[in-house]
Amino acid sequence: MIVRQGEESKSWFRTERYYHTTEGWWFMTRENGERGPYESHKDAEQEFFIYLRNLRVYDGLLNQ
Repeated sequence: MIVRQGEESKSWFRTERYYHTTEGWWFMTRENGERGPYESHKDAEQEFFIYLRNLRVYDGLLNQ
């Protein structure tokens, strides 16, 4: 079993965040939401980082 450096055991389930269907590229959120479709893997990646940034902004507003 492959584990991350510094960890003794693997206790998580890892999956690919990005995937492709006939409709286009998608990404999965931590809450198991699906976002897409996007024209390319790169577009899905960029939208994922925008999604994360917006989550951080929203979280910051809630914690004021």
